[in-house]
Amino acid sequence: MLDIETYHGLIKVILGEFAKYFFLLLLSILSIRCWRHLPKTSGTHRRHFLLVGAASTLATVVIGYYSICHSLGRLYSHYGLKAFTAGNIEPAGSLFQSSLRFWPNADAIGQNGVCLLWLGQTNQGLAFIERARVLRGRNTPFEEYYKGLHFYFHEQFDQAVPLLEDCSRDPAYDWNVTKLFSVINLEKNQPAETRRLMAPFAQVPVEDYDHAYIAAALDRLDGKTNDAKALVDRFDTTNLPPFWKTRFDKLRSTIQNPAP
Repeated sequence: MLDIETYHGLIKVILGEFAKYFFLLLLSILSIRCWRHLPKTSGTHRRHFLLVGAASTLATVVIGYYSICHSLGRLYSHYGLKAFTAGNIEPAGSLFQSSLRFWPNADAIGQNGVCLLWLGQTNQGLAFIERARVLRGRNTPFEEYYKGLHFYFHEQFDQAVPLLEDCSRDPAYDWNVTKLFSVINLEKNQPAETRRLMAPFAQVPVEDYDHAYIAAALDRLDGKTNDAKALVDRFDTTNLPPFWKTRFDKLRSTIQNPAP
């Protein structure tokens, strides 16, 4: 089921594409009518039809070309975002680059920058994201979130926190950012703040390793060592990213060897 923001965005795209090609259709009809009437006229009227026909034909070709480029740019961007969200980073990068070739704009530049960042091309990725910010006057929540994640997973929290705070105003990122901030508070030995942040999500089932880490850490502090161990055993797998693997191993050690 589509949420209201996704639905609004979809309707906006559909209406925009319809208006663009409807205007193009009107120009095409005008051009055809002028050329059809041209042989039937003479003198001033003929010159008038010739000028209007030539102008409308040129406008149709130019607008048609840029309309197709714009539509293809949007299409590649859409599928690039889907690929990126699914974790297919390299295909997403290729799609974002295609989008950028067809329609270079701030969104395409920022999306390409995020993908480069996650492909390990840090300097180039950050430069693209900054360029998108300059062109637009701000970064999108998507750009802020993944730039913030990059700094977070490199444990550059001073740079990560402001970016994550900004993008958390978008409901799409609020839950993920809450979990990231909860981990920071746990590592600062501020479990009360973690409990406060997690309270609105108390009924959310534990399905992700970041959520599992937080829940297990809080269970350990509450003396529920069996529950904490069960969560660690369930989510501490060999394919965990290094950032989380380190923390799960430390938490497991703390559960098994509690401080006296």
